[in-house]
Order: sequence, then structure tokens, then C-alpha cells
Amino acid sequence: MQEKVNNFAQNLSYLRGKLAGKVSQQRLADELGMKKSTLAAYELGRAEPSFEDLIRLAAFFGVTIDGLLRKDLSREFQPFASNDIRVLVTTVDSQNHENIEFVPVRAMGGYAEGYGDIDYINRLPTFQLPFLSRERKYRAFPYEGDSMPPLREGAVVFGEYIDRWDAVKSGTICLVVTKDEGVVLKKVFNYLEEKGVLVLKSLNERYAPYPVRRDEIQELWRFAGYFDSEFPLA
Repeated sequence: MQEKVNNFAQNLSYLRGKLAGKVSQQRLADELGMKKSTLAAYELGRAEPSFEDLIRLAAFFGVTIDGLLRKDLSREFQPFASNDIRVLVTTVDSQNHENIEFVPVRAMGGYAEGYGDIDYINRLPTFQLPFLSRERKYRAFPYEGDSMPPLREGAVVFGEYIDRWDAVKSGTICLVVTKDEGVVLKKVFNYLEEKGVLVLKSLNERYAPYPVRRDEIQELWRFAGYFDSEFPLA
């Protein structure tokens, strides 16, 4: 096992250092649902990682397990720079299962700025839904406006996290997080490869479609369902 994890310690330290704000061991450990002492031991090469921790660390940093163990990622991989790799700040429950975070109305205005901040995400209410896959990541947002009937303002929309934007099929309904608009629910038409934009279209024909550039997009969440206190009329 020692030979296989030859680069694990230096890779882990390197990747943590590349996170925005140079995240501390304590903050990263909290985010990953592990003890700070365990993470510190991994970075110092004093402990071998469990298989479960390898999975979580590789998923968090957007690398393969083999790359995390064997490659020198400081030379071969530049995290967070690729348009095809997204790293999501998330939370886990006491069983190390990813939570569904709910972004309440009062927090919506700051989500486009705080989506990558561990402290911001840790303050959001969390819950679990047994009928949603634990193999995928979900987040819940309040729906506002009248652009996507039959959804009514006040409904709670669930999104499935999308890490590879170029693979999104045109016509997919997504929650789109942008720097200027915050979180919007739209039908997405994908022209990222040809023109570097997504075209967002409302189901309400009163609203005209409009483009957003790749560099304006913060996150994409595929529409996965919604809750409403009343039955939709349309």
C-alpha cells in the first residue's frame, strides 16, 4: 500500500492549497465529514487513507483516485481551471451521506457570491430525501417569479448538480447560477462549444430568450422536481 500512496500526501496538501482562500485543515475536514487529525495525518504521510476517504477526496477535488495516489498533480493537473471540471462545496450528515442543502429566500441574494464558501454553505438548512439517489448531489432553491409555468412563486425546486456543462443537452431545464442574476430556472440551449454561451428560455412566452456567457456562469443544476403546497392549475 505504501508504494501506491507515494504521492498522496503531497497531492492532498497541494490541492487544499489551491482552494480559494487557502482553506484550513479544520474547514476542509469539516466539509468532508472527517476529523482534522485524520486529514493532518494524511497530509503528513503518517496515515494511509481509507477507501471511503479516497472516494470523497477524489470527488471533492475532481480528480481520479489513481491520480490522487500516484501522480504528481502539481505538474499534471491544474485544479479548478478547466471549463470541464467543477468542484462543489457541500455538506454531509452524521452517516457521511451528502445533504440536500436548502437555500432560503433570505439567502438567495448572496448565493452567487457564497456558493463556493464553506462557511456560507455550512449555515444553510439541510435534510435528506430517501427517494433521491445518494450517488448524485442535490440542492433545493425557492422558485420566484412567473417565467416557468405551471410552477408558482413559493414552490421549492430541486436541482441535480451538473459538473460538465458542455454535456448538457439543449432543451434541459436547469437552475442557472450567474454572477448578475443569481439563481434562475430556465430551459437551456447549449452553444458553449460553438459560441461560448448558453441561451436561457422561459416557458412563459412573455419573456424573451437571452444568452449568458460561460464566464458569467457559476453553477448549473438540472431540474429534478419540486414541492408546492398547492396543486398546479396549469
